[in-house]
Amino acid sequence: MKNNIKYLINELTSKRVDKLTRKRINTFTRQLVNSSTRLLVYLLTCLLVNFSCGDYLDRAPELSLDDKTVFTIFSNAERFHNDVYTNLYARFNAVGDYQPVPMSSASDESDSPAGYHGTQNFNMGIYDGIDADLGNYYGGIRKANIFLSNREIIPFPSETKKNQMLGETYFLRAFYFNEIVKRFGGMPIMDETRIIMPGEQMNYPRNTYKECIEFILADLEKAVPLLPVELPENEYGRATRGAAMALKARVLLYAASPLWRQEMGEDLWRQAAEAAKALIDLTNNGEKVYELYATGNAAADYEQLFFRRRENGNKEIIFYKHASPAGFSSSEIQVWAPKGGNLGGDGAVCPTQNFVDLFEMANGKPIHEEGSGYNPQNPYANRDPRFYKTILYNGCQWQGETLDLSYNPNQDLSGAHRKTKEYTRTGYYVRKYLPESVKYQTTNTSYHNWIYFRLAEMYLNYAEALNETLASPSQEVYDAVNAVRSRSGAVNLPSGLGKDQMRERIWNERAIELSFEEHRWWDARRWKKATDWFGGSMYEMEITKENGQPVYATKPFYTRTYRSHMDLYPIPVAEMRKNPLYVQNPGWE
Repeated sequence: MKNNIKYLINELTSKRVDKLTRKRINTFTRQLVNSSTRLLVYLLTCLLVNFSCGDYLDRAPELSLDDKTVFTIFSNAERFHNDVYTNLYARFNAVGDYQPVPMSSASDESDSPAGYHGTQNFNMGIYDGIDADLGNYYGGIRKANIFLSNREIIPFPSETKKNQMLGETYFLRAFYFNEIVKRFGGMPIMDETRIIMPGEQMNYPRNTYKECIEFILADLEKAVPLLPVELPENEYGRATRGAAMALKARVLLYAASPLWRQEMGEDLWRQAAEAAKALIDLTNNGEKVYELYATGNAAADYEQLFFRRRENGNKEIIFYKHASPAGFSSSEIQVWAPKGGNLGGDGAVCPTQNFVDLFEMANGKPIHEEGSGYNPQNPYANRDPRFYKTILYNGCQWQGETLDLSYNPNQDLSGAHRKTKEYTRTGYYVRKYLPESVKYQTTNTSYHNWIYFRLAEMYLNYAEALNETLASPSQEVYDAVNAVRSRSGAVNLPSGLGKDQMRERIWNERAIELSFEEHRWWDARRWKKATDWFGGSMYEMEITKENGQPVYATKPFYTRTYRSHMDLYPIPVAEMRKNPLYVQNPGWE
């Protein structure tokens, strides 16, 4: 057995870790009977397999440990604690094992063409194992539980440091468990008394959704007073009090929504509104901790907030994936970037016409409303200012090129950026998230932040939850929505809206403001609107030319499958086989 452990240490520290080594790790772990020795092997695996370079939260120096010093030496415990963060995903390209694409291409926001198959099964109603991530999220929970179960023997250097680390751990456990619950509903609650090591079977029944929400909220109640309100710059990317408060606000909003209202058995809208408002009003030394990123440049500020961090004056971000600046060759940029000409991207995230039609006109009217001024043959004129920072469309300028997205069956006559419909099936590319300075065949880089929580969402959460508690919208509801709109130069909502009208305007506002941030996929489900929005025809803009001038025609290009039972994911078949106590979600039996 000692030889096995020595082999593992040599392999892990040499960083020559392949699938065979991982298989050996699991085999040896199952063979080990002594719990402290098993913990040593698990810790070594965590610390030396999962870490990457260049990230404050992921950085761990080389170390040599034995099973007696895992948690009784603070530096080792701190490295283990840092590893709990490594189960956080940036979700730019979240779905698919080969050429993955964002979740937006499974919703009505975008489509991903042939060659990028991550979301195609979703679009056909095939869900088994896709985006399940149970191993990752329960893995993060397991790490958190190991840390919490050893907190009494960790020699923390101060009470302040102890509180911060415990608060972060409670927050991360709540975060990971919420990722599971929003996919599957009630699932087994795993706390310090239930630590399942790699290779072991879970063999626990599912808890109810309500029990899971109560567990998540209890963790956040522990985390909030322990976490600092502000961090020194060298710790940016860690969880703060605001992050825990933001997660609480989102969890309550989801639990209050139509999908879960009956199971929760109580109206949680008021609690959801109060939680969001508490975060909006959070202060430190008399100053607001979070503010919408607004430098007076309207929609340009909306565009730039995804490339700025707190140290660069962006106080809107509450919690984000801490990563190094990205260059063009990173998949999170190249996969999204437009194709054709000299742009060099893969063009694999193509907004649908369904989504483009959600952008209002500059006067605040939906395009199909009387008096909007929408012209189907000049469809991109006078739209919501955020449209021009979110969508790359025919005739727009990008990196020194005018995008020609016209189509002709004769490839030689098609536009440079749509030679075939495999370039973009919809007639659009995404601009949001793409720093224009990061170009093909250059070494330019930019911060490229995957944001889990930002203040604009909290304003919209507050507006939605408060509106649901009232007979008609109050001024506070209007103020919250208009604060988000005005930052980007959009006009205020019209006065005199009824409760139902305001609800629909908030739905649309979330679709635009939070587009491609992985909100609509979950919003549609919790509102029980996904059958309307994600099922049926997806539309493209087909652009032809007559006498050199573009002619626009909206037409369907694909029919997607969505049924109401898909509001919850199925527990993967492989997981059902491993745990006989699981009961499958309705409709997936």
